[in-house]
Amino acid sequence: MNAHRDLVLPLRYLTFLALLCFPGPLSAQDQALSLDRVFSSPEFFGERFGPARWLSEGRYTTLEASAGIPGGIDIVAYDAASGRREILVSAGTLVPEVMNDPLPIDDYAWSPDGRRLLIFTNTRRVWRDNTRGDYWVLDLERSGGGRE
Repeated sequence: MNAHRDLVLPLRYLTFLALLCFPGPLSAQDQALSLDRVFSSPEFFGERFGPARWLSEGRYTTLEASAGIPGGIDIVAYDAASGRREILVSAGTLVPEVMNDPLPIDDYAWSPDGRRLLIFTNTRRVWRDNTRGDYWVLDLERSGGGRE
């Protein structure tokens, strides 16, 4: 038993000395951690989800990057029980006649009957939140529904 203890104790000291002499990745940070770095750098931002909106019959909608239009966003519906996915409003539907690119969506709301969509875009920060911006109304019946 003593031989084992005599061997373990020097190994602990050697490990401790190795960590002191060769800190490796522990000291390889480029910048010191600061409040400014945490809150103003995208390095610490989490992945974005949503905004999500519940519809009737156990379905919800959320925003997803468009596969067909680079930089565009589709509004996609999911069935909560089955996971079935359906594009309700494609990014192509979100290109106004006066623009060449689809509207960037910061927030949206459905009308109670689900035929119109209120889109909040071109937002600017006022105090703490993006409360200034433009509102667009998309009539899904007039626009062809936007479904793919």
